Amino acid sequence: MTLEHREQGETRQQILGLLRRRGPMTAAELSQALGIGAVGVRQHLALLERDALTHVRAVRRGVGRPSHLYALTDQAEALFPKRYDRMALDAIEFVETLGGAAAVDHLFTHRRAKLAQQYLPRLAGKPRVAQVAELARLLNEQGYMADWSQEPDGSFTLVEHNCPVDCVAREYAQTCSHELMLYEEVLGTPIAREESMSNGGTCCRYRIPAI
Repeated sequence: MTLEHREQGETRQQILGLLRRRGPMTAAELSQALGIGAVGVRQHLALLERDALTHVRAVRRGVGRPSHLYALTDQAEALFPKRYDRMALDAIEFVETLGGAAAVDHLFTHRRAKLAQQYLPRLAGKPRVAQVAELARLLNEQGYMADWSQEPDGSFTLVEHNCPVDCVAREYAQTCSHELMLYEEVLGTPIAREESMSNGGTCCRYRIPAI
């Protein structure tokens, strides 16, 4: 990466940081805060809008033409650190303190049932290949970085390259077992887990039969 490209990337990071700290701002306000020209700021904002990291809306501030305020999108919010992992672990530990291992398992069972209600309508009535593809899409919506392929024998391989609940899975094995049960329920077939990140693997890999 050249120095110019690196500096441009840093400027866009600064714009995102300002919008996160101060809320919606105009190009002129960003220009003043960053100490760079308004034309340059608008060029960066155009690229951020192209990448779905910012959006613009017209807001009337008193008399005169509406101001164009730039704000972060939900996609941009995901770039900033979140510590939901610690909160999730604390909540599960609290449940365990109150009701023991049975209460924790009941919590995971409830979560699995809730996810199944969300997944089943999107898989219902589809052939197996379409079901696997839709399941991968559902997982990607939740940050699993999933992909799938069909093997020569007709079976399918579903691979998750990221685990959004990794911190919980490493502390509570029920996370992985209930995930497998969820996939079996929504696809209506036994599934083999061939690799797991919680057990030291580089991904979570599932083998799904053709029928």
